[in-house]
Formats: sequence, C-alpha cells, structure tokens
Amino acid sequence: MGELERRRPDLPPAVRAVASPLAPLAVGAGAFVLVALLVSATAGVIAALIAAAVVFGAGRYVQRQLPPGRGVKPMSPADEMRALHGDVRRLAPGDVVNYELVDWIVERTMDFDQEGFRWVEHMLTDTESGRKLWLSVEDDDGLEVAIYERIRNPDLTPDSRTLVHDGVTFERDERGTASFATRDESGQVDSGTVEYADYSDGPRQLALERYGSTATWEASVGKVISEHELDVYARGTR
Repeated sequence: MGELERRRPDLPPAVRAVASPLAPLAVGAGAFVLVALLVSATAGVIAALIAAAVVFGAGRYVQRQLPPGRGVKPMSPADEMRALHGDVRRLAPGDVVNYELVDWIVERTMDFDQEGFRWVEHMLTDTESGRKLWLSVEDDDGLEVAIYERIRNPDLTPDSRTLVHDGVTFERDERGTASFATRDESGQVDSGTVEYADYSDGPRQLALERYGSTATWEASVGKVISEHELDVYARGTR
C-alpha cells in the first residue's frame, strides 16, 4: 500500500479541496443511475407480461366467438362420402334411394330388436316397374349394408346348417327371434315378433324370415354392398 501511495502523483491542494466534496455526489449519482436502470428494466418486464396477457385474452375471446363447427375436427373419409351420397343410416319412409341408376322409394321401414341388438330393413319400390327390394342396414362394430329380393322357394327352411339355392351352397351364420315394428309415412302400422335365419356364401346372402309361428318361411337372396353404391335423398328433394 505504501508503494502505491508513492506511485500516485500528489494532487495539488486546490484540486484535492474540490474533489473531496464531490466524491459523495459521484457515488450518489451512480447509484441513482443504477436504480433508474433497474426500474426501467422492471417496467419493461411488466409491460411485456401485460401485453402477453392481453394477447392471450384476445385469443380466448376470438375462440369463444367463432361460429359453431369452426373448432370441430375434420370429417372422416366415410363422413365425407356420406355428405356426398347421403347417409343410409338415416333413411326413413318417403325418402328416395338411387341404386343401379334406378330411383327407389322407401315404402316402409321395419325396425328390429333382438335383446338390444338392432337393425333396420327398408322396403324399396320402383314406382315405374313395381319391382321391390329390401335394403338391410346394420350398424354394429362397423356398418353393413345388403340388398335383397324375395324369391319363391317353399323348400327353403332353416332346419339345416347348409342350404343350396341356384347352385350356391350357403352356410348358416345365425338364427334367432326378434321383435319388430313397421312404419310408413303415416307412422307405425304393425308390430310383433319374427323368427329369422341368415345364411351366406362370401358376399352373397340368403335370408329366411317367418312372421308368426303358423306362417310359412319367406326367403330372400341378396348381396352385401358398399353404402356408397347408393345415393340417398330426403323426402321431397328428388
């Protein structure tokens, strides 16, 4: 320390007299500048936080003001096709189904229920030829659509696990009893129970139904089709 003091040039007395009172002022000014910088930085952080809160709040407000559907996830490919062709699951009496370039009127609908398992069958009528088809719609673990036509074959009964019709051997898939309710454009017109047996050979189908224990078995043959082979039109739009 003595060495340093010897190396520091001595200030003139007049300068020392002036510098000594100003030293506290210099320290005070430095502290003031430091405090001012800290206040300025803090104010900047607070302003940034306020701005972020305003932006977030505005975004939430805009999100709440969006019209219904804007935030809904995109439609699946199946729903896009239904938007184009119509939804066969919503068919009702009076609607129109275009199949194989023919317009078919949904004349009546039968709703089936077997202990909670449900399916629907629609009677389709070609008003020009009078021909009738049955459209079966099952939506259980995937949608299955099949088209049937009645046949006259009193020899077909569900007593065997295999049945042969028109050279095709069908294997029985299931047999059971279900309740049904029939409706047309005026409302429900009938109800009761039905015995049924379903046979298949790949996409080809053979269905047997009996309404009432004393009735004869009604047979229908058909095939599984894609729902997109049908164009569905609500009543009065075709």
